Amino acid sequence: MIPLISNNEKKVYVLTGPTKSGVVIYGNDYLLTFNNENELKSTKRLHANIIPVNYGDDKNISVAAMHSHLPETGELITATDICTTMLYEKFTGWENVYVMSKEYVSIWNCKTDELNVMKKEAFEKINK
Repeated sequence: MIPLISNNEKKVYVLTGPTKSGVVIYGNDYLLTFNNENELKSTKRLHANIIPVNYGDDKNISVAAMHSHLPETGELITATDICTTMLYEKFTGWENVYVMSKEYVSIWNCKTDELNVMKKEAFEKINK
């Protein structure tokens, strides 16, 4: 869980962690918001499913990870995608994490912890 209080708004992001090494879990995550009396105001499911991503071992090394978002998840990388990536990026050896949607590609640089977003059409032209 990742609690946040910003601009008098109370939120908690709920993440799912792996039960074995060699895998990062995206999805099955929620955003909870609370009122001033700390009562649950709303619950929002951020991803519609669980997305396990293997990051390899000494013999099979992956340098990047990718998953896609359904329209109900949104066009851009989620806060929980970034949190999960930052929690595990040093163990995985990934250089980048890509989140694909219908219109955009979000690219998280694991070395610099910076986000770049571009139109999917531009991304596809660059990577031909």
